[in-house]
Amino acid sequence: MRDDTKLARIRKAMLHGDWETALRLAARFQRLGEHAKAIRRAADTIAHPLIYQQMGLDLEKIKNDGIVALKERFNKSWEEVKKLKSKKEE
Repeated sequence: MRDDTKLARIRKAMLHGDWETALRLAARFQRLGEHAKAIRRAADTIAHPLIYQQMGLDLEKIKNDGIVALKERFNKSWEEVKKLKSKKEE
């Protein structure tokens, strides 16, 4: 597995539980399919939290929805991350 790609950076962030970085990086991808809205909105709430707070939206829910979408979109990658994480814990 190459470690010099954008996807590798997302995997690394996911492995370390750095969801904010993973969301920000993934939000730049052009083809996110049905997950684009959730991922981009979550990344936007990280970049501009006050706007979303003023609208009365639940930032944690938006972020969690983005994380779920991220895991679903990069399901194969997420499985690789979980394997790496379990190996590190052993």
